[in-house]
Amino acid sequence: MASNTDKVSITLGGREYVPRAIPLMAKAFATDPIIMWLLHHMTPAQLTAYLPKYFDGLLTAAAMNKGIFAEADDFKSCTILMPPGCHVDNPWTMLPAGFIGMVWDVGVAATYRMIGDLTPKVDAVKAKALRGQKKYYYIFFTATDAAARGRGLCSKLIKEFQAIAQKDGLPIWIEGTTDNSAGVYAKCGFELVERITLGEGVVGADGRPKKGGEGVVTRAMIWWPNGEDGEKLYPVSEESRGSWRLGKAK
Repeated sequence: MASNTDKVSITLGGREYVPRAIPLMAKAFATDPIIMWLLHHMTPAQLTAYLPKYFDGLLTAAAMNKGIFAEADDFKSCTILMPPGCHVDNPWTMLPAGFIGMVWDVGVAATYRMIGDLTPKVDAVKAKALRGQKKYYYIFFTATDAAARGRGLCSKLIKEFQAIAQKDGLPIWIEGTTDNSAGVYAKCGFELVERITLGEGVVGADGRPKKGGEGVVTRAMIWWPNGEDGEKLYPVSEESRGSWRLGKAK
């Protein structure tokens, strides 16, 4: 499926997009602070060599769980959207996606950093931000080739996904691992929920080992759909029924 926005070719797909997305993601995240922190036991050379395999597992898992891949201008930029209720850590797809091998490759400590430190902290912030809203979309990864940055490709892909979420009347969750990425998301209408610090005392702001370091920061952000009058819709409690619905923020 393809569309054209301001002479930018955009296509959507699924698992068939994984091979093209892997090298883009691996290169774009080679110095990402969160990735550096997760895998800070690796040397720079080891990390560079391992990232394609790392993203192969993650993107395959995303595709196996109904992830929607969007790319612009022949994979100059790529973004992945996880539909409501679909999760990369689905235990039924972990083995075929290669997660077991990934745990073996990165080690127990790195695996704990991901599922025992990063995930619980993000989930706690997400629960507060969603205000009881159970269904939401999740933008798993975004990446743009360095030579193609500044053209608004990532923003155009995000807007494609916002149109999907708007049609369903559902919010989108995303995490900005750098100030630059968070700035792009903010321009697309995402609101900063909280800055989450990880690896404090162990790594510096770049994710590299640093005794007493300040740690890395991921920026939890959310986008809410608009109502018919153009105002954002937020969930509000219906105490008398004990359920939730979408409503205007007060």
